[in-house]
Amino acid sequence: MNDDGQGRFSKTLLLTLLLGACINVQAQICEARFFHNGGVIEIGGSGMLNVSAKLTFSLVKKTSNTMCQAQVNGFAKYALMNFLSGANDIDHVLSVSGNKTSVANARPGKAADMATFDVQLLGLFGFGAPIQAVGQKFAAQSYTLAVGDPKRGPTTPVGVRMGEKTVGAQQSIQTAVGKLQCWPVRYARSTDATTAQVQGMVLPIPSIPSQVTDWFCPSTNLVMKQEIEHSGQKSVIEVKALR
Repeated sequence: MNDDGQGRFSKTLLLTLLLGACINVQAQICEARFFHNGGVIEIGGSGMLNVSAKLTFSLVKKTSNTMCQAQVNGFAKYALMNFLSGANDIDHVLSVSGNKTSVANARPGKAADMATFDVQLLGLFGFGAPIQAVGQKFAAQSYTLAVGDPKRGPTTPVGVRMGEKTVGAQQSIQTAVGKLQCWPVRYARSTDATTAQVQGMVLPIPSIPSQVTDWFCPSTNLVMKQEIEHSGQKSVIEVKALR
Protein backbone atom coordinates (compact mmCIF):
# COMPACT_ATOMS: atom_id res chain seq x y z
CA MET A 1 0.00 0.00 0.00
CA ASN A 2 1.13 3.56 -0.53
CA ASP A 3 1.12 6.16 2.23
CA ASP A 4 -2.62 6.98 1.81
CA GLY A 5 -3.62 3.35 2.28
CA GLN A 6 -4.22 2.21 -1.30
CA GLY A 7 -3.07 -1.29 -2.20
CA ARG A 8 0.21 -1.55 -4.15
CA PHE A 9 3.00 -3.94 -4.97
CA SER A 10 5.99 -4.00 -2.64
CA LYS A 11 8.91 -1.83 -3.77
CA THR A 12 11.26 -4.72 -4.31
CA LEU A 13 8.72 -6.65 -6.36
CA LEU A 14 7.93 -3.62 -8.51
CA LEU A 15 11.63 -3.02 -9.16
CA THR A 16 12.20 -6.61 -10.18
CA LEU A 17 9.14 -6.67 -12.43
CA LEU A 18 10.34 -3.53 -14.19
CA LEU A 19 13.74 -5.11 -14.80
CA GLY A 20 12.27 -8.46 -15.72
CA ALA A 21 9.85 -6.80 -18.12
CA CYS A 22 12.71 -5.67 -20.32
CA ILE A 23 15.27 -8.45 -20.18
CA ASN A 24 15.12 -11.58 -22.25
CA VAL A 25 16.48 -14.49 -20.22
CA GLN A 26 19.07 -15.33 -22.87
CA ALA A 27 20.72 -12.04 -21.86
CA GLN A 28 21.40 -12.10 -18.13
CA ILE A 29 20.87 -8.86 -16.23
CA CYS A 30 24.64 -8.60 -15.80
CA GLU A 31 25.02 -8.30 -19.60
CA ALA A 32 22.11 -5.94 -20.17
CA ARG A 33 22.87 -2.80 -22.15
CA PHE A 34 22.04 -0.52 -19.21
CA PHE A 35 23.93 -2.52 -16.55
CA HIS A 36 27.01 -0.30 -16.16
CA ASN A 37 28.03 2.73 -14.12
CA GLY A 38 25.86 5.58 -15.34
CA GLY A 39 23.46 3.21 -17.09
CA VAL A 40 19.84 4.32 -17.44
CA ILE A 41 16.62 2.65 -18.52
CA GLU A 42 13.29 4.48 -18.73
CA ILE A 43 10.01 2.64 -19.14
CA GLY A 44 6.63 4.17 -19.92
CA GLY A 45 3.14 2.85 -20.55
CA SER A 46 -0.36 4.06 -21.27
CA GLY A 47 -3.85 2.60 -21.36
CA MET A 48 -5.33 0.07 -18.95
CA LEU A 49 -1.91 -0.34 -17.30
CA ASN A 50 -0.13 2.99 -16.95
CA VAL A 51 3.54 2.70 -16.00
CA SER A 52 6.29 5.29 -15.61
CA ALA A 53 9.75 4.44 -14.33
CA LYS A 54 13.35 5.59 -14.54
CA LEU A 55 16.19 3.52 -13.12
CA THR A 56 19.86 4.53 -12.91
CA PHE A 57 22.76 2.17 -12.15
CA SER A 58 25.96 2.85 -10.21
CA LEU A 59 28.61 1.03 -8.13
CA VAL A 60 28.39 -1.82 -10.61
CA LYS A 61 30.46 -4.92 -9.81
CA LYS A 62 30.70 -7.88 -12.19
CA THR A 63 32.27 -11.18 -11.20
CA SER A 64 31.09 -12.96 -14.35
CA ASN A 65 28.30 -12.67 -16.92
CA THR A 66 25.94 -14.30 -14.42
CA MET A 67 27.14 -12.76 -11.13
CA CYS A 68 26.98 -9.02 -10.51
CA GLN A 69 25.74 -6.26 -8.23
CA ALA A 70 24.66 -2.65 -8.63
CA GLN A 71 23.14 0.28 -6.79
CA VAL A 72 19.77 1.11 -8.40
CA ASN A 73 18.08 4.48 -7.88
CA GLY A 74 15.06 6.08 -9.43
CA PHE A 75 11.28 6.07 -9.25
CA ALA A 76 8.34 3.98 -10.42
CA LYS A 77 4.65 4.78 -10.73
CA TYR A 78 1.79 2.62 -11.93
CA ALA A 79 -1.99 2.57 -12.16
CA LEU A 80 -4.17 -0.38 -13.13
CA MET A 81 -7.52 0.67 -14.60
CA ASN A 82 -7.49 3.71 -12.26
CA PHE A 83 -8.10 1.28 -9.39
CA LEU A 84 -4.80 0.13 -7.95
CA SER A 85 -2.03 2.71 -8.07
CA GLY A 86 1.29 3.39 -6.43
CA ALA A 87 4.42 5.50 -6.57
CA ASN A 88 7.80 4.48 -5.20
CA ASP A 89 11.21 6.01 -4.87
CA ILE A 90 13.76 3.29 -5.56
CA ASP A 91 17.01 3.08 -3.57
CA HIS A 92 18.17 -0.51 -3.64
CA VAL A 93 21.11 -2.82 -4.05
CA LEU A 94 20.47 -5.40 -6.77
CA SER A 95 22.48 -8.64 -6.58
CA VAL A 96 22.42 -11.32 -9.27
CA SER A 97 23.68 -14.90 -9.01
CA GLY A 98 22.71 -17.00 -12.00
CA ASN A 99 18.93 -16.76 -12.46
CA LYS A 100 18.34 -15.65 -8.87
CA THR A 101 18.07 -11.94 -8.13
CA SER A 102 17.87 -10.38 -4.66
CA VAL A 103 16.94 -6.79 -3.90
CA ALA A 104 17.63 -5.02 -0.59
CA ASN A 105 17.05 -1.51 0.73
CA ALA A 106 20.19 0.59 0.43
CA ARG A 107 19.49 3.33 2.94
CA PRO A 108 21.73 3.09 6.03
CA GLY A 109 19.93 2.21 9.23
CA LYS A 110 16.91 0.68 7.52
CA ALA A 111 16.06 -2.95 8.06
CA ALA A 112 16.85 -5.06 5.03
CA ASP A 113 13.76 -5.41 2.88
CA MET A 114 14.82 -8.60 1.18
CA ALA A 115 13.04 -10.64 -1.44
CA THR A 116 14.41 -13.28 -3.77
CA PHE A 117 13.00 -13.86 -7.24
CA ASP A 118 13.54 -16.18 -10.16
CA VAL A 119 14.23 -13.92 -13.12
CA GLN A 120 13.16 -16.59 -15.59
CA LEU A 121 9.71 -16.75 -14.01
CA LEU A 122 9.17 -13.07 -13.29
CA GLY A 123 10.69 -11.80 -16.53
CA LEU A 124 7.43 -11.10 -18.33
CA PHE A 125 9.27 -11.05 -21.66
CA GLY A 126 11.57 -14.00 -21.04
CA PHE A 127 11.43 -16.72 -23.70
CA GLY A 128 14.09 -19.10 -22.42
CA ALA A 129 15.85 -19.62 -25.76
CA PRO A 130 16.94 -17.57 -28.78
CA ILE A 131 14.30 -16.77 -31.40
CA GLN A 132 15.22 -18.53 -34.63
CA ALA A 133 12.20 -18.63 -36.94
CA VAL A 134 8.58 -17.67 -37.58
CA GLY A 135 6.21 -20.10 -35.87
CA GLN A 136 8.65 -20.98 -33.08
CA LYS A 137 6.88 -21.89 -29.84
CA PHE A 138 7.75 -21.24 -26.21
CA ALA A 139 6.17 -23.13 -23.34
CA ALA A 140 3.45 -21.72 -21.12
CA GLN A 141 4.53 -20.25 -17.77
CA SER A 142 2.93 -19.32 -14.47
CA TYR A 143 4.13 -17.47 -11.39
CA THR A 144 2.82 -15.66 -8.31
CA LEU A 145 3.01 -11.99 -7.38
CA ALA A 146 2.58 -10.65 -3.83
CA VAL A 147 0.05 -7.81 -3.72
CA GLY A 148 0.14 -5.54 -0.68
CA ASP A 149 2.68 -4.10 1.73
CA PRO A 150 4.30 -6.77 3.94
CA LYS A 151 5.03 -4.10 6.59
CA ARG A 152 1.30 -3.45 7.03
CA GLY A 153 0.05 -7.00 7.11
CA PRO A 154 -0.13 -10.21 5.08
CA THR A 155 0.25 -9.86 1.33
CA THR A 156 -2.15 -11.52 -1.08
CA PRO A 157 -0.72 -13.97 -3.62
CA VAL A 158 -1.95 -13.41 -7.17
CA GLY A 159 -1.41 -16.09 -9.77
CA VAL A 160 -0.35 -15.02 -13.26
CA ARG A 161 -0.62 -17.47 -16.14
CA MET A 162 0.92 -17.07 -19.59
CA GLY A 163 -0.12 -19.38 -22.42
CA GLU A 164 2.11 -20.86 -25.11
CA LYS A 165 3.98 -18.14 -27.00
CA THR A 166 4.17 -18.05 -30.80
CA VAL A 167 6.70 -16.07 -32.85
CA GLY A 168 5.42 -14.03 -35.80
CA ALA A 169 7.28 -12.62 -38.80
CA GLN A 170 9.86 -9.91 -38.16
CA GLN A 171 8.69 -6.35 -38.70
CA SER A 172 10.30 -2.92 -38.53
CA ILE A 173 9.04 -0.90 -35.56
CA GLN A 174 9.93 2.50 -34.16
CA THR A 175 11.75 2.32 -30.82
CA ALA A 176 13.55 4.67 -28.48
CA VAL A 177 16.81 3.90 -30.31
CA GLY A 178 15.39 4.19 -33.83
CA LYS A 179 13.71 1.78 -36.25
CA LEU A 180 14.56 -1.85 -35.52
CA GLN A 181 13.69 -5.22 -36.98
CA CYS A 182 11.84 -7.05 -34.20
CA TRP A 183 10.05 -10.35 -33.65
CA PRO A 184 6.42 -10.21 -32.40
CA VAL A 185 5.81 -12.91 -29.79
CA ARG A 186 2.09 -13.40 -29.05
CA TYR A 187 0.35 -15.18 -26.18
CA ALA A 188 -2.57 -15.07 -23.74
CA ARG A 189 -2.04 -13.89 -20.17
CA SER A 190 -4.43 -13.88 -17.22
CA THR A 191 -4.43 -13.12 -13.51
CA ASP A 192 -6.40 -14.99 -10.88
CA ALA A 193 -9.27 -13.26 -9.13
CA THR A 194 -8.31 -11.88 -5.70
CA THR A 195 -9.07 -9.08 -3.24
CA ALA A 196 -7.25 -5.91 -2.23
CA GLN A 197 -7.53 -3.44 0.64
CA VAL A 198 -8.34 0.07 -0.54
CA GLN A 199 -8.74 2.74 2.15
CA GLY A 200 -9.66 0.16 4.75
CA MET A 201 -12.14 -1.75 2.58
CA VAL A 202 -11.61 -5.19 1.10
CA LEU A 203 -12.62 -5.10 -2.55
CA PRO A 204 -12.75 -7.95 -5.07
CA ILE A 205 -10.46 -7.81 -8.08
CA PRO A 206 -11.70 -10.00 -10.96
CA SER A 207 -9.56 -12.19 -13.13
CA ILE A 208 -7.96 -10.12 -15.90
CA PRO A 209 -7.50 -12.03 -19.18
CA SER A 210 -5.48 -10.32 -21.89
CA GLN A 211 -3.77 -10.88 -25.22
CA VAL A 212 -0.12 -9.83 -25.27
CA THR A 213 2.44 -9.11 -27.98
CA ASP A 214 6.10 -8.75 -26.99
CA TRP A 215 8.31 -7.04 -29.58
CA PHE A 216 11.75 -8.57 -29.12
CA CYS A 217 14.51 -6.70 -30.99
CA PRO A 218 17.70 -8.73 -31.55
CA SER A 219 19.93 -5.67 -31.97
CA THR A 220 19.25 -4.61 -28.36
CA ASN A 221 18.49 -8.14 -27.06
CA LEU A 222 15.51 -6.59 -25.29
CA VAL A 223 11.77 -6.51 -25.65
CA MET A 224 11.42 -2.85 -26.53
CA LYS A 225 7.61 -2.80 -26.50
CA GLN A 226 4.74 -4.82 -25.04
CA GLU A 227 1.19 -4.43 -26.34
CA ILE A 228 -1.69 -5.62 -24.13
CA GLU A 229 -5.38 -5.93 -25.03
CA HIS A 230 -8.12 -6.60 -22.47
CA SER A 231 -11.86 -6.37 -23.25
CA GLY A 232 -11.21 -4.00 -26.12
CA GLN A 233 -8.91 -1.77 -24.08
CA LYS A 234 -5.29 -1.50 -25.15
CA SER A 235 -2.13 -0.71 -23.21
CA VAL A 236 1.43 -0.24 -24.38
CA ILE A 237 4.53 -0.55 -22.18
CA GLU A 238 7.84 0.30 -23.85
CA VAL A 239 11.41 1.28 -23.28
CA LYS A 240 11.55 5.06 -23.59
CA ALA A 241 15.30 5.52 -23.12
CA LEU A 242 18.25 3.17 -22.95
CA ARG A 243 21.88 4.04 -22.38
